[in-house]
Amino acid sequence: MNNEDLYRTRATPIEEVAERLGIRIVRHKALCPFHDDKHPSLHFNVKRNRFCCYACGARGNVIDLVMRYNNFGFKEAAMWIDGGDHTIAAGSGVMPVGRSGQTDFRGVATVDVEYLSTLIVHPTIEGKAADFLFVERKIDPKVAQWCGLTSVTEPTPCWRWGKAFYDAPSLLIPYRDVDGRLLSVQGRYLGTEDKPRFRFPRGSHVGMYNKPMIRCLTPGDELWITEGPSDCWAMMSAGHKAVAIPSATTLTMGDIRLINNGLPEGVTLHMMPDRDRPGMELFQALKRHFPNLKGHVLPDGVKDYGEYWKTR
Repeated sequence: MNNEDLYRTRATPIEEVAERLGIRIVRHKALCPFHDDKHPSLHFNVKRNRFCCYACGARGNVIDLVMRYNNFGFKEAAMWIDGGDHTIAAGSGVMPVGRSGQTDFRGVATVDVEYLSTLIVHPTIEGKAADFLFVERKIDPKVAQWCGLTSVTEPTPCWRWGKAFYDAPSLLIPYRDVDGRLLSVQGRYLGTEDKPRFRFPRGSHVGMYNKPMIRCLTPGDELWITEGPSDCWAMMSAGHKAVAIPSATTLTMGDIRLINNGLPEGVTLHMMPDRDRPGMELFQALKRHFPNLKGHVLPDGVKDYGEYWKTR
């Protein structure tokens, strides 16, 4: 990595990176993941692109944030931010090799995919998760089944010997690669307490959501790009084939190549961006990667496709 690459990496918006890590930000503040935080004490300075916790003293730039959160070394953190091919994929089983030729275990956090798979092996959606999906969001149960969604009603760890990680009640959202191999599981908190709404296990780097859909495309199909899993489920409930890309920064080079070069002949890309500034900025950013992406406009007064679907 040369100085120009390093400068560009350090300039990556810190709040975007924090959200990729699963940190929920409200008005530039969040619960600090580095201590048992009860009230948001982690502050983000978007002008300086730095973070600081006024309770435990954790502070630094965007690379420091990823190093500390994922237990990465400097190089691994920078590559994770860039989303390049050299990123250690969650659950890949590949460990970095040091100069001596021996495996280097320092600074590496990997997702316990084997254990996570036990949490979703028998999907069950009940309680608040069922209300959220089928009553509030009007998601087709067949879509929930295809995506392997499940729910937890008791706090659940993400490592065999870890403490409780997924708060309860939560919806568990599996992220898989294009061939269906599990990468990680995102928790979507559905309770009323002031807790992070979305959480990924440390070391997760999943990129695009619903990648197995790529294998279901046939020549001439439409592929719809949405801004998050819930919009993706709504789009699929409407009968469309869809994936989700919450932020242009979450795309890996593998995702970009997959969409640009790995689709069947004649597949067209479509997006109905949210009717807000971030939605339009995401559409423009994705269009730079995918020039043939076609935009569609939501009806007046509708903020996103999920809202459109549940109020249609």
